[in-house]
Amino acid sequence: MKRVLDSNVCIDVMRGRKKVVERLKACHASDCYISVISEFELCQGADRAPVEMRDSELAKVRRFVGSLQLLDFDSECARLAGKINADLLNRGTPISIADVFIAATTLRFERTLVTNNLKDFQRIEGLLLEDWR
Repeated sequence: MKRVLDSNVCIDVMRGRKKVVERLKACHASDCYISVISEFELCQGADRAPVEMRDSELAKVRRFVGSLQLLDFDSECARLAGKINADLLNRGTPISIADVFIAATTLRFERTLVTNNLKDFQRIEGLLLEDWR
């Protein structure tokens, strides 16, 4: 099964959360992906660390992201994201725009999203979800 790891799952892995790390190790390397949107979120988090820790945090992010396949956010993703976000706004149940972009990328490439944030992502029709916690 092809999976896209949400940012919170990536953080769990980088922090060594045992159950999540074991689930990732059980996957074949060619089956695990990360959206460039999650890469952005991870880099942003590392750049918000205390100054003396930023270089090491960014290095951790680069190593982790480098171990996965990246999925780009392209025009088709943008169109899907627009539809998803409009639907959520029309229903009065918005989620963060980064999560909309990650969901659109996951749907566009026909993957399953691994996330700890089922509450928000389950609002998106057709999105397959797993929680490794």
